[in-house]
Amino acid sequence: MGLGLVACAQQEMPPGGPDDLRPPVVVSTEPRALETVTDLQTEIRFDFDERISERVSGGALETAVTVSPTLGEYEVQHGRQSLTVKLDGGLREGLVYRVTLAPAVSDMFGNTIRDPFELIFSTGGEPVPTTLAGEVWDRITGRPVADAALVAIDVDSLVHRSTADRGGIFAFRYLPGGTFEVTAFEDQNRNGEPDSTEVQGVLPLTIAAGDTVLLEIPILTPDTSAANVTGADAIDSSTVAILFDDFLDYESGVDGIGVTIESDSLVAPMLLELMHETAYVDWVEMVTDSLARLDSIEAEDRVPVAALEVDRTATDSVESEILLEAASPDSTGTGDALTPSDTVVVTQMGADSPGEQSAASGQREPPPSLPRLEGSTAGPTSDGRRVLPGRRLVARMDGPIPYDAAFTVTVSGVVNIFGLPGGGGEATLVREVVVDSADILDSIARGDSVRMGGTGAVAAPDTGWALRSPGPHR
Repeated sequence: MGLGLVACAQQEMPPGGPDDLRPPVVVSTEPRALETVTDLQTEIRFDFDERISERVSGGALETAVTVSPTLGEYEVQHGRQSLTVKLDGGLREGLVYRVTLAPAVSDMFGNTIRDPFELIFSTGGEPVPTTLAGEVWDRITGRPVADAALVAIDVDSLVHRSTADRGGIFAFRYLPGGTFEVTAFEDQNRNGEPDSTEVQGVLPLTIAAGDTVLLEIPILTPDTSAANVTGADAIDSSTVAILFDDFLDYESGVDGIGVTIESDSLVAPMLLELMHETAYVDWVEMVTDSLARLDSIEAEDRVPVAALEVDRTATDSVESEILLEAASPDSTGTGDALTPSDTVVVTQMGADSPGEQSAASGQREPPPSLPRLEGSTAGPTSDGRRVLPGRRLVARMDGPIPYDAAFTVTVSGVVNIFGLPGGGGEATLVREVVVDSADILDSIARGDSVRMGGTGAVAAPDTGWALRSPGPHR
């Protein structure tokens, strides 16, 4: 009998209908949207259309709700089909509150709400649709920062909160007009506060009631140490890249930076120009584009010149035949030789000839690009919206650096990307001969592009041992 009962039970259809794939939906709130609340002890509540899980993605229930503005802590309590928010000390009179329910709440089947839900209500303040919106992005990589936390603190120490989405986009809606300090940060410990060790960025802001302000906030890892020199390399005969252990603030310029290159046995070439890596990247691109345009223009100019030379050659050939015919004993005329029979008509190619143009063009070489540095992409981003910092300074010298000689590179007055001054240090520079290069002999004999025509650089034959009189370093 027992076996029969088991068999019958196994043949029954499983209870319930199809799986629930729909996330929970907010059906009502307390207070209601844009309601003016007079009881400052009113609790904030979200009611759902189905039972919700006590677990939320991201940790504690408090992480699922953001109250803005706040002066203290608040507690989130879970009900069968609701979430209730209790503020420590209650609501404050004369404010517009924005309470955001994050896409972290799910039902009993694990279906999570897809978009944030915002509740706006007032305790006496006028709900003016003032908006601060923008993007949080990584200052080093240029990429948006997903799920970054943001706080905007006003002069009364009220804390307005927001959270960036997966694309780094954030918005403070119904923000009161005033002056704020806006901080974006990666809330790694989920305490809602920008701690000293967390990646962050701070911008001041003044916004008028009813305005919409767009703001981009770059964030960085906090730094308490100055940028130190870690090495120096010759990237060609007269260009030196100086490497640091930190990213540099290219916006601070180079006027306050001191660079010297010295040797105990040789006179070093003098500093011609110092650039941040970002400026050097732009300069190389500008010079390369300028040379390409110049070559293109000269190529167009050579076409009519070449055609003219062909015409001249053809004309001179005809004239030569006429002259030779006139000098022939069988020609009609006086019989006097107008030209000797062995006359050869030669068309002289001038300085603008295609051959010489090609040779001249071949001497115009663009300045060298910097070797790629792991973890760093200095210069403008591909969309041109931002400029990313680098970890190098580039020194252009007024002459070639001798081979296989040790020089001391000394740097001072460097500011890192976090704005900390006092960076610098020393490194040893040795320009080595690359013995495995097939073109090394040609490159040693060839003049280097220290100053190229039309680019502002100096051209000097690279003997490798040209000594120069010492002078002040710039």
